[in-house]
Amino acid sequence: METQQDTQVTAVFVDLENIFIGFRKQYGRELLAKELTEKARSFGGVKFIQVYADFSELTYPEWFKLELDNEGIQAINVPKERDRDGKPTKNKIDVRIVVDIFRALAFRPEMKRYVFMTGDKIFLDVLNLVRNDFGKEVLVCGIEGTVAQVLQEAAQFESFSVKSDYDGQLSRFVELMDRLEHRILDGTYNYLGWKLIIDQLAETPEFGFSEWGEAREFFERIKREGKILFKFYPGESREIEAYRLDRKNPLVRKILHLDEPAAAPRR
Repeated sequence: METQQDTQVTAVFVDLENIFIGFRKQYGRELLAKELTEKARSFGGVKFIQVYADFSELTYPEWFKLELDNEGIQAINVPKERDRDGKPTKNKIDVRIVVDIFRALAFRPEMKRYVFMTGDKIFLDVLNLVRNDFGKEVLVCGIEGTVAQVLQEAAQFESFSVKSDYDGQLSRFVELMDRLEHRILDGTYNYLGWKLIIDQLAETPEFGFSEWGEAREFFERIKREGKILFKFYPGESREIEAYRLDRKNPLVRKILHLDEPAAAPRR
């Protein structure tokens, strides 16, 4: 049986900078495009999702842009104005989002629900206008701690959170790498070969991979995202694909409890 939420026609506008950076700080890893789209589509009746960012910035890795495209999401590039040194001087993303919201109000009257995925209080006035003057339902979705209080009070607020099997696999991967490093790296080597790592992934039942190719695909995703692994090039004349954990990474430190105080010795 369909609920009213399921039958509402919904438009979702994503201020990617706010969501992407906030997610990284909260979860200690990069946001997956699939997680973004699943959250956006969870509001029901979604007809379009538009994601706005300056995609020339290094903040957004190439694999993320490719995944957005694979998810069928309209990624709208809004370059920032920059000074002679290349530093941003003006962010036009908010203006572009507002323009597209008004375009939808004018030309897409079937849209009954508007979801603002952002935390910026600059959207307060347009939020009130969409709801009060046009009679639309408005929701705000953002990362806890990054959403202006006035936005949370002005509309129904839903925290951007994900429940993904990927986080559990990522934790198990960090723990596996930690065990391998302690067992194998004894001063002679300072890296782990990629094939050894994938073999261990495929042979560890907790990951649930039914074949070696699945383990490799999982490892390739971790490589694409970067952040938790170092890649080493031991030889000057020949590149060797080999890795170890980045133990300065906040997520690695959290999983391995590296920042927790040492237990007091027993008397």
